[in-house]
This record gives sequence, structure tokens and C-alpha cells, in this order.
Amino acid sequence: MFNFIFSPDKASKKPLYEQLYSYIIQEIHAKKLKENERMPSKKALSAHLSISVNTIETAYELLVQEGYLKAVPRSGFYVQHIENPIGSDNIVMEEEFTETKNYTVDFRTNAVDIKSFPYSTWVKLSKEVMYGNPELLNSGEVKGDYNLRENIAKYLHEFRGVNCSPRQIIVGAGIEYLLMLITEILGNNRCYALENPGYGKIQLLLKNSGCRMNYISLDEKGLSASELRKTNSDTVYITPSHQFPTGIIMPIDRRIELLNWAGEADNRYIIEDDYNSEFNFSKRPITALQGIFDSEKVIYLNTFSRVLAPSIRIAYMVLPKKLLKQYEERFYRYSSTVPRFEQHTLSRFIAGNYLSRHLNRVKNIYRKRRDLLIEAIEASPYDIEISGEKAGLHLLLSSPDANSIFELCLNHGIRLYNSDDYYFHPLKNSKSTLIAGYAGVSDEDIEYLKAVLSKK
Repeated sequence: MFNFIFSPDKASKKPLYEQLYSYIIQEIHAKKLKENERMPSKKALSAHLSISVNTIETAYELLVQEGYLKAVPRSGFYVQHIENPIGSDNIVMEEEFTETKNYTVDFRTNAVDIKSFPYSTWVKLSKEVMYGNPELLNSGEVKGDYNLRENIAKYLHEFRGVNCSPRQIIVGAGIEYLLMLITEILGNNRCYALENPGYGKIQLLLKNSGCRMNYISLDEKGLSASELRKTNSDTVYITPSHQFPTGIIMPIDRRIELLNWAGEADNRYIIEDDYNSEFNFSKRPITALQGIFDSEKVIYLNTFSRVLAPSIRIAYMVLPKKLLKQYEERFYRYSSTVPRFEQHTLSRFIAGNYLSRHLNRVKNIYRKRRDLLIEAIEASPYDIEISGEKAGLHLLLSSPDANSIFELCLNHGIRLYNSDDYYFHPLKNSKSTLIAGYAGVSDEDIEYLKAVLSKK
């Protein structure tokens, strides 16, 4: 009994009997409680753990019901024989010994400034939706509820020049889910062209979907139609508003060239990921590709994760009418992957102009932080060329000393990222480039980086 160690988690929302029940199951699966071993009596265990007899009794009853324990009259409770699933021991060991690295400062590119999230407004709207609309507990429309799609359509037309009806918009839990739908609609016999370097998650998703891929190297304008024509690609995935990770903003002439490429064959499509289009610090962003010329050749993708928070998994796509018909015929029995309460909260957030005000506020915050980071880097004794500052939420730092800078920062708990990790096949570059995302760091973090870089 005195080897029976159980420490209740007072902060947990789980009842005490459930915590004890879970603990005993873990001990049985780990073979720390052996088959036919007699459990401590309820009174003895109560005294040992300083918890009530009723709590012990409830946990024991659950364990008996599920077959983990056997109750023997006038004798007590005994551990039953439980066979662990094949491979479960290895899984436990892998989880137990997985090492994670903690950094003092992490300049990652997929973070936001959590302090700037509009908590009070979001909570207010959430309460209004939840308490005033009990019907939202029922299933909604597969594309997403109409009022949200209507507000997204208005927002896209006003801010990105996208021309579409609410019917063309599909709301889903993340870009990944929507891209999987796209590959289903277009069919698995397609060949996709990807920007090189590019976003590795997109490549992995297409690979897992069994798609063929070509990797197109970029020039100073991004991906070119002339390079695309050298391949057998019939679909191209691009991020023209802010290419990741290079930060290239594709000019209008290159966008029109790609639209012309798509128009040369009936089966060609452009998937436009409007990544970071909201964060353009030099001037008003170029109109989205979808709204320039022929929207029937462009599948438009975007998400609210970067504008609000990564955990708000609400993304959307605009389908050309020809593909929309296929979607409606094939997926009409599917269910929406986004909870309706969140959909309606976001819908009110957009309709009430809270989104536009929030964007203006965070753009000012990020602009000041970008300037502070540029100042810190320029003050260092290293020869560093800065680019990508006109849009997006990360900087590119090119330097012949990139490896030394990376190691110096790492040794002081600062995480920067190497652009080489985003190439699908290596290119010969004259200078190595580091990536520093600044949305999720503080001014103090940047000052710390400045102090570390001065240690050359």
C-alpha cells in the first residue's frame, strides 16, 4: 500500500474519483499493479491518500465495471488480467522520452501577438451568439452558414478585389482541409507545380494525397509562367501576395502571365493562397489574382488564423463556378468542420467592422516591432542584408556569417530559422539566409537579440 503513490491535480477539472480511476488504469497497463495483486482496502487507501472513502469506493466500482478489478466478497479487490495492445509499450516509451527544446526567444513564423487579440470583443460576441441562438447546436450548412459566407464575400471584395457570391465560398477548419477537398474535386491524375522554396506542409499534403509534383525555382518576381511551361503541370499552387519564405510580392505583369498560362488549356487551374495579404506595409496590396482577369481559372484560399490567432481554425476558399458544381454534387452530404458558434461569432466580428479595426491596430503594432528588429540587426557588427520587410511578418537575413549567427543565437537560447530548410531540392546560393518571424516576440526579446549579436 505504501508504494501506492497518487497525487491529485487540484487544478484539474476532473473529479477526484476520476483522477484516481485513471491513475490505477495507468498502473495496471504499466504492470506496476500485477495480475491477482490485492488492492488496498477502501478504508486503508482513504487513510493513506487522505481522501474520502466515498471517492475510493466510486473509483473502485468503475474499475470493477470495466473489468480492471475483481471484487471478492469478504476478501477485497484484485487486479484482473489485462492484455496490452500490441506495440503499446513502444508508444508509451516514445511519448515518455520525447525531448522538446525550450528556447528563451523563438522567432518562429507561425505565431501572432497574443496580447493584441480582441479578447473583450470576442467574448462579448461569443456570449451573444451562444445565449441568443440555441438553434446553432444543430447542424448547419456544409459550406458554412450563409451569414458568414456573405460577410466573407463582402470583406473579400472590399479589401482584396475578389469577385464572388457567397455560394462560391466554402468554409473549413484550416487550409489543409480545404486543399484536401480541392485535390478530390480536381482528381488524383493531376500534376501540381509548387514554388521552390515553399511551404513544406502543402507539399506533404499533396504527397499524402498521391499527387504528382514539380518544383519551380523562383526569380526576383516569384514563379514564372515560362518556367511553368517547361513542365507537365496542369495546376500551380502560389502565394503571390507574400511568397513564403522569400517574401517576394508578385508584380502584376507576372500575375497576368500566369493567368494566360491557365487560360491556354481547359484543365489548368491556379490555386492562389493569399498568404499574409493583410500585412502589407508599403502600400495597398495588389488585387488578388482571382479578381484581376479570369476568376474561373483561380481557386482562392485564405484563413483567419494569421489575422486573429492560429487556434481559430477558420479558413475559406472561393471555387470557380465549374468546380463549385462538382463540389455540390459530391460533398453535399458532408458536415461543416467549423463549429457554428465560432462561425457566427466571426460573422458578427466582420459585420461590426471589428475585423478592420483589429487589422489596423495590429498592423501598427507589427510595423513598430519590425522597425525595432531591423534597428537591432543593423546595429550588429555582422554583415547582414535584410529583405522581406515590405510585407508579411518575418524578415530574411542574408549573410556570409549566417551559420555563425545561427549558432551564436542558439547558444544563447534564441531560435532563428534557416531558409535552406524550405527548399524541396537544394539550390546553389552565394549567401545563406536566416528567417526571423517577429509577430510572436516582444520588444524585450528583440533587445535581447541585439545584445547577443553584439557579442561577435
